[in-house]
Amino acid sequence: MSDSVTVNSSSQLPVCKCILSDEPSQEVHIPEYKQRMLSSTLRTEEYLRERRIPELIRFILAKIIAANPSDPANYIVNLLEQCMLFRSGYGKPPVLYEDRHLKAIIKSFDPGDRGWLSAGQFRRAYITLGFLPDKTLQEKIPTDMAIKKLQATQELELFCLLNAGNAEVLTEIQSTNKIYF
Repeated sequence: MSDSVTVNSSSQLPVCKCILSDEPSQEVHIPEYKQRMLSSTLRTEEYLRERRIPELIRFILAKIIAANPSDPANYIVNLLEQCMLFRSGYGKPPVLYEDRHLKAIIKSFDPGDRGWLSAGQFRRAYITLGFLPDKTLQEKIPTDMAIKKLQATQELELFCLLNAGNAEVLTEIQSTNKIYF
């Protein structure tokens, strides 16, 4: 039996006949219990995604690892209370990066103490910290302004994370491009 493939002049490619069926394809019936399961899974995934639950869990775990508390459960309770106070506008933001961390990052991009960062350096600082950089940046950003922008960005990110699923608040933030605390 010869399995050689030849191309005919009508520019049609030959297809193996063994995978083609003469019967029309049939609709697959999915039992009702499987449909309910799939629907429940989709709703759960949408709920978690809309409220950014995995990101919130990563934030909490990062704070626990950074603080290394002797009583992690109590630490989580206190952290969530701080988050709720911040979200309501009555507390300081329990951000992941303290001022000393931000200053160290900026210093690493300005080792010669010029007092400014280029737009590319500032963009890399944003990426290093896990933030999305501004679309429009000045060519030279003073280091003190860079630190303030990074502080504001992480506070805004935390505020948006804590308000995920609250479309009204997030719409207001996007329209005014401000955060109130």
